[in-house]
Amino acid sequence: MSLTVENLSFSYGTTRILDEVSFEVASGAFCALLGPNGSGKSTLVKAIAGVHRAKTGIVTVEGRRTARLGRRELAKVVGYVPQAGDAPFDLTVREAVMLGRTPHFGLSPRAEDRARVEDAIVRMGLVDIAEQSMSELSGGQQQRALIARALAQDTRVLLLDEPTSALDLRYQIETLQLVRQITREEGISALIAIHDLNHAARYCDQVIVLHGGHLVADGTPAEALQAETLRGVYEVDVDVAARDGAVEVRPRVDAAGFTRTGPRLDELVTS
Repeated sequence: MSLTVENLSFSYGTTRILDEVSFEVASGAFCALLGPNGSGKSTLVKAIAGVHRAKTGIVTVEGRRTARLGRRELAKVVGYVPQAGDAPFDLTVREAVMLGRTPHFGLSPRAEDRARVEDAIVRMGLVDIAEQSMSELSGGQQQRALIARALAQDTRVLLLDEPTSALDLRYQIETLQLVRQITREEGISALIAIHDLNHAARYCDQVIVLHGGHLVADGTPAEALQAETLRGVYEVDVDVAARDGAVEVRPRVDAAGFTRTGPRLDELVTS
């Protein structure tokens, strides 16, 4: 396994956000991290990336404990794509993407580093705006630049915190297709916090569902996206259809066209 998380817990003060979360993401696998707002998705991604220091637990990448790595060494094995609001606004797109190569060179970038940057810029469709300032870009363009920076970083694990939230439908699909392609071709592990259940089902090999800081489902899309689990986690009545190996989640609506609410997860567990 490329990415392994064991019994990871995190708290803000006395408020427990993550409670002994454990899972593995294999090399070459694209894993979706699902759950409602406040379930701990972004906190989990940041804890794995080293942005937050976990209270307890172990994160390993290809057998190496990340807590024992210095910042430079960690950046060589774990790439982190924050939400668009964390973009480096005072740089051009090309300069921002080059930041992903800084763990790999000394005083100045080499030809290999520049080639990696240009490849990432092309892959993310940023050629025409490569010399523009990040501050001049839309939220979606900034997000694509942050993803390009992580691709240029050339790591073994790619962590993405809701990278498609500011993108239009075309770029959502292109980004998810690209990440899936990269994970398979380069044998890395990718973990993406995302809200769209059907995008997760279509493009990801593995799905993890969080609820209240607890891991409540982990498996293939067909295994993890069970109607009963989703009704409890999201408190919305849904149908899950499986056809030809694909999974689709649809909310149930009543005769007036209103979506029906479902029972909470604790009600399902205790019933």
